[in-house]
Amino acid sequence: MGCEKHTAFLFDRGGLTRIIALDPMVSVSWGRVRDDISMARVVLSSPECTEIVAEVEAGRHELVIYRGQQRIWEGPITLVIYQRTTVTIEARDVMHYAYRTIMRSAYNNAYPNVTKVTTRAKTIMNTELARKEALSPPINVLPFMKVLERPDDAGTSRSTIAFQKTVFDDVDDMAAKSGLDYTTVGRSVIIHDTDIALGRTAPLTEQDIIGDVIVTQYGMELATFAAVSGGNGMFGYTGGTDPYYGLVEILDDAYDEDEGGEPPTQNELNSQAIRNLKGRNPTPITVRVPDGSRLNPNSPVTIDELVPGVQVPLLATLTGRRFSQMQKLDKLQVTEDESGEQIQITLSPAGDIQLPTAAELRMLSGEDPIP
Repeated sequence: MGCEKHTAFLFDRGGLTRIIALDPMVSVSWGRVRDDISMARVVLSSPECTEIVAEVEAGRHELVIYRGQQRIWEGPITLVIYQRTTVTIEARDVMHYAYRTIMRSAYNNAYPNVTKVTTRAKTIMNTELARKEALSPPINVLPFMKVLERPDDAGTSRSTIAFQKTVFDDVDDMAAKSGLDYTTVGRSVIIHDTDIALGRTAPLTEQDIIGDVIVTQYGMELATFAAVSGGNGMFGYTGGTDPYYGLVEILDDAYDEDEGGEPPTQNELNSQAIRNLKGRNPTPITVRVPDGSRLNPNSPVTIDELVPGVQVPLLATLTGRRFSQMQKLDKLQVTEDESGEQIQITLSPAGDIQLPTAAELRMLSGEDPIP
């Protein structure tokens, strides 16, 4: 992976027009996160940067960060803090534009208009963000949006009326309840089903991590039988008695029960139960690289691979117990200051998820046009 120096620049909205370099920097931090909006922060030395920070306008301008020669993170500036010796600039990734966009149209996916969560998210993003793409300059998000759609993606029958939610609210709610995943990489918002990984890295071991690895086994997340209630007397279920763990049951409400849609069908309830049980048997194990620890620069992964949603095969021997489990990257956090660059990751059990096809990988890499 190596260690690279970071640089930062002020751009106009849309990330097309560079205004000025942000220098000298005291520190820089940025991240990628699954199912949330990532943050970045640049601290500049003052008063040397007085003329530079006079150019910054939160709400209009964007922060763009490079790692070496690679443009690695960008998004609208949301906060500027002026102090005696420093100026701090904070920004959120481009999903912030969806956070500040109201769904002005109604979107009715109640039966018989049931659709996939990926399709609904794509439709809402394209429809509502279009008016911000018509600005001068445009927000420049939709040209980079990447949606992986498959016939077996999670379904949704949710229905919303005009001015009920923001775009981010609806997409994020589907990520929390309905089998959707999203993450932002640079200018690209990537949307996919939770059962689809965005790729697979080389295996990592404890030798690839500088510092302590925290491995936590969550008995409260164990389940061998899952049921989903439709709230109307209908229910779906899957699983049974495990020969080792016995019978451990969980019960959840249907995803769309409170979203104004029609009651879910039997197929939907069964499908939701299957999804709810994934990753719960054997007892889930979460691996975290805590603050202060970091990836070894010689580890066999690259920054490009560290995208929340990829699979990470993990092999670790801790206190006499050997762990071997497929993990999913949830969060990446990169910081550079006077002590150098630190890269932290957070992983969680991947469960039984599928890898992208060759065509999907080409789309994610930008080699094929976005459909």
